[in-house]
Amino acid sequence: MFCNLADVVRRHGRERPDAPALIVGDATISYRELDDRSNRAAQAFASVGVGVGDRVAFVERNSIEFFDVAFALAKLGAVGVPVNWRLAAPEMGHVITDSGASVVVVGQEFVGHLETIEHELDATIVVIGNHSRWPEFDRWVAGHPAVDPGVVTGPDDLVMLMYTSGTTALPKGVMLGNTNFLCKTAGVAGPWKFDADSVSLAVMPLFHMAGFGWALAGLWEGATTVVLREVDPQAILEAIRRRGITNMLLVPAVIQSLLDTTGLVDV
Repeated sequence: MFCNLADVVRRHGRERPDAPALIVGDATISYRELDDRSNRAAQAFASVGVGVGDRVAFVERNSIEFFDVAFALAKLGAVGVPVNWRLAAPEMGHVITDSGASVVVVGQEFVGHLETIEHELDATIVVIGNHSRWPEFDRWVAGHPAVDPGVVTGPDDLVMLMYTSGTTALPKGVMLGNTNFLCKTAGVAGPWKFDADSVSLAVMPLFHMAGFGWALAGLWEGATTVVLREVDPQAILEAIRRRGITNMLLVPAVIQSLLDTTGLVDV
């Protein structure tokens, strides 16, 4: 039984090191590699002062780096703030400043958004890609040892702040602790038919609880999780065909788009 979010990669990395954890594009990341990657990321965040309770924002589509960051922060007792990348720059600025994030990890596609609001932020900005002034995530992380910082968090400790859509007011941070994630993922093996041999598809946005919660459920059971960068019906069908997907979570609009997509009969 896992006690906190960090336990997922700590234990699978130790007990099932060579089993595939994530498949993103042509890259396959084993549980040992995910454990090591998140250890390096944790050390990188610690080097700029991130510790227990500190916030780190993440602005990027679905990617390997989302998991590196999420598990790294869990290992530090810090808090992840996944930002809806569909937001306009000022809206992103509200989420980042409201959360009190001291570091922002941003994908290349959204660098322009961060440059627009940079003057409002009191945060270190790290880019998944290239930038003339900001550190590059891969190089920044690679310069640190794959050593687990060893922080152990409790049931009520905060793990993530996921922001509401803000349809009636400004977005508000929803406080999610270890118990929230444990309750969502523990016991899904039966009703959701997950086991270590499952191949799960994570395609819904990871900044949303449905997207990350589903991906975490597969990782919790030691399954392989295939991560798609965004919702693309053809890419979903190709993943089902190529990767042998056994489990996936889709919203009705995406299911309808699959039904309308040529090639479904070939899956």
